[in-house]
Amino acid sequence: MAVCIKIIFILMLVISQVSFASIFDRGERVTINSSVLGEPRELQILLPENYRSELKNTYPVIYLLDGDYNFHGVSGMLDLLANKGQLIPKVILVGLADQGTEKYRKYMTPNNSTSPIKNNTGSAKEFLAFLNEEVQPYINKNYRAAKHSTLVGYSMGGLFVLNALLEAPGSFNNYVAISPSVWVADSAIVDKAKEKLGKVAHENIALYLSLADEMEMGQYAFINQLDLKPLKNLQWRFKHYPDENHNSVGQIALRDSLKAIFKAWYLPESVLEKNSPEQTVKHYQEIQNLFAIQQPIPSAVVHIFIRQHYRQKNADALPQFISNTINSSPASKQVLLTKQASFVSYYDSPESALALLKTNEAEFVNNIDYLMAIADLYQQLKDKETSQQYYQKAMQLAKKQKVNQWQLNIIQAKLI
Repeated sequence: MAVCIKIIFILMLVISQVSFASIFDRGERVTINSSVLGEPRELQILLPENYRSELKNTYPVIYLLDGDYNFHGVSGMLDLLANKGQLIPKVILVGLADQGTEKYRKYMTPNNSTSPIKNNTGSAKEFLAFLNEEVQPYINKNYRAAKHSTLVGYSMGGLFVLNALLEAPGSFNNYVAISPSVWVADSAIVDKAKEKLGKVAHENIALYLSLADEMEMGQYAFINQLDLKPLKNLQWRFKHYPDENHNSVGQIALRDSLKAIFKAWYLPESVLEKNSPEQTVKHYQEIQNLFAIQQPIPSAVVHIFIRQHYRQKNADALPQFISNTINSSPASKQVLLTKQASFVSYYDSPESALALLKTNEAEFVNNIDYLMAIADLYQQLKDKETSQQYYQKAMQLAKKQKVNQWQLNIIQAKLI
């Protein structure tokens, strides 16, 4: 009877978690009562994996225009690019909801221009003020946002991105304009580029322009202005996608732009094998300083430089190396210890690996991966009861932290 009750409890715990996971997958919806726009405005905010357990980490922010239209495609792409692929750092995604086509186009169109909706003059200046004076301060106050931001817009949103770059270039670190509607109001943004480029002082910023297989967007006239006025603190690049149309280019262009923005984050295994572990750690220190972020060294990278110690028969030096790396990259402590434990378990014994993790358990009682690593070691040691206790702790944390469904499935399988 006791066994049956335990099984029922576990199944109820697992089933009750499904609704939490689906909510987190969509992010959270918040409302800002904007005094700048004189109306309530909604944001859709998606936090990266483990945001609620890695409490010392900070994250670059991506501000996505026409957020309700683009959010699901972009969030899925970021999940693969950042969370799972680790090609870029983990990021916070902020989708800016529109309020219907007419109002959206009005706010995306520069002032003194007429939007594609007849008799609807532009109000981009007001929407940019909303971003700078209300949205960014809200995100910086309520989330662990790094001082590194990217503004992304597609089509009419791309026009807004170009206008923001010209009007207030210090607003963001990166500007991604995907097939921007340069043609609006007889290409008035090109005339503004002639007037504004180089007139406003700013720190280093970057512009990423892209174009699908389309003939009448007017981009090349804008690019010509960038060519005529090369600016020291503005880096820019343009990429044409002849195999994509206006509606399909968004995700692939953004993916390529983000890989270019954070290109130094990913090191291929061939490079990692040539570098010493110390060189790799130094590289990630420099990159995190460059992006003004605090995040763990990617787990795949940690795996490789710990493996290097064993392959080079230098395992005795590993504890000191781990200690030094934790001192220089405190955010990496959890992944360093769990990866170290996995190698110790294989090359030495599960008992030694467990002792390593238990020593630091109090620091990571809110980290699902850490608890799962301990549970796995107890399982290796045939201590099923203690192993199940740790898996249950992990499931309780998963419920509290609203993790994704695939993470729940792993814990569920261990419990059953």
